[in-house]
Amino acid sequence: MFKKTEKKVLTRLFLLGLGAPLGLDRFYEGDITGGFLAILGFLLALITVVGLVFWIFPFISKTFRLLREFENAEE
Repeated sequence: MFKKTEKKVLTRLFLLGLGAPLGLDRFYEGDITGGFLAILGFLLALITVVGLVFWIFPFISKTFRLLREFENAEE
């Protein structure tokens, strides 16, 4: 049904959509430091409104990057 690259992108999108505050997508990709930084960044975003704005932009950009990767996957 899906190619391996498409499955990987869908998995990463799922983890990003549900687990972005916990950095689940970063941990899945093997980026442990990035995962902990994602958790700290989300906690900072909860404390300040400005932090929330800065947290939303990377979230949206990564979502669109993964969607483009899914769209451009080889058939």
